[in-house]
Amino acid sequence: MAAGEPHGGLFPSVLDRRTFTVPEALPPAISGQRTGDRSFPGNNLMHDLPLLGTMYGLAAVADGKYAAAADRYLAEWAATCTQSATGLFPWGEHAFWDLRERRIGNSYTLRGPENTTGTTHDHLRQAPVWFWKKLWGLNPRAVERFAEGLEYHWKRDEHGAPTEYIRHAAVEERRYPKWGARACDFPRHGGFYLVDLACAYLRTRRADFLGHIVRLVDYWWEKRDGRGLLQIESRTPDDMPKFLDTNTPGQTLSLAISLFETADLLAALEPDMAGAMRDRARVYVDGFLAAPHDVERGVFLLDCVASTNELKRPMAVWGSVYGEWPVAYTALNAMCAYRFTRDARLLDWAVAAGRAYEREPFPTDGQPPALDAGLALGLLGDLYDVTGDVGWRASSLALAARLLEVYFDDAPLPRGAAGIDWYESQMGPAYLIHGLARVALLARDREGCPLPPDYTAR
Repeated sequence: MAAGEPHGGLFPSVLDRRTFTVPEALPPAISGQRTGDRSFPGNNLMHDLPLLGTMYGLAAVADGKYAAAADRYLAEWAATCTQSATGLFPWGEHAFWDLRERRIGNSYTLRGPENTTGTTHDHLRQAPVWFWKKLWGLNPRAVERFAEGLEYHWKRDEHGAPTEYIRHAAVEERRYPKWGARACDFPRHGGFYLVDLACAYLRTRRADFLGHIVRLVDYWWEKRDGRGLLQIESRTPDDMPKFLDTNTPGQTLSLAISLFETADLLAALEPDMAGAMRDRARVYVDGFLAAPHDVERGVFLLDCVASTNELKRPMAVWGSVYGEWPVAYTALNAMCAYRFTRDARLLDWAVAAGRAYEREPFPTDGQPPALDAGLALGLLGDLYDVTGDVGWRASSLALAARLLEVYFDDAPLPRGAAGIDWYESQMGPAYLIHGLARVALLARDREGCPLPPDYTAR
């Protein structure tokens, strides 16, 4: 909150942990971090949404100043940062709001003067429903323009018809993406845009928004395999073995969650559509579970070979890098899907992941980003919330004590990653702060915890 004072309440992405000021120069990237994903010298609302949600939760049991500060942040952002050419917001993976020049910032330019890539929209994580409700109250037209701008995530054929979706779109130019050698149509991002569109449709009742929802839902349904699994992208050149012939269980599950959430939002207005979404989501859940995980041996899949359903890459318990999530990332999604379905197989999967965190201590070397720590706390806390097993309460509190030592020591702001001495929102400290607050509040009163789980990292 103090760091946001000079910026109308907006939180800077990179901060000195003790002075709460933006450093003059961007610190070096940690291992596994891409410079073109960072937000300097700026603000990135997508990074901060779990933190703002935490502040609203804390306001229920502590000083109301936390909710007031979150409101001030969102009001400033709604009034200042939403006027792009396309309506798409400067947030997510490759765009931000430049606090020094008070304009849209392009993360790609941090790579160096040779960059020629324009400012790019990419959701990165799910914008929660509570955010869209808040933003509608502050700037309804910004919500509507954003939903209109999501059309720029579709490549067009020679007749101008939307044919292939892509996770990227231009922010500052009204142009449709070009066709290239690869599709870059990741399933999880399509799910993010579904929730966005549903929130806009509920308030505007625009038929084109509903049509866009149908288009997205049908797009991936036609690309599932016989198990219900989806590939990372539907077109990949032969010289990209990382993505070629690669199914993505975690992204398949992420899309399922977004379908469940969208169905709940639309059920009253579009009951038949909502029912179809839920049916398809259950197929994707079965696909996720059909992947060759071996959770009894602690093998949790990141991806598998599409043609043979064999293991390709496992997830690490600690120490994620770009494109490789920690186990807790997907386990929290399993918990979210369990809340929608009550499918015991999903809870069993998440329990096995929780046991892996109990077995494997936090590493003493490397630079695990704060995201890993926060999601691990979120998982253990959610297991306690759902099952009532006090063993999970003990495990979550023990991990919290260890993480406080690693990420906080004598400074009020957490490190962005273990072993560094600056705060950086792109590394996920918002999830760490949320995880610490939720574990503490659950330990105090499991039944009356005012801070809900955060499933935006999906």
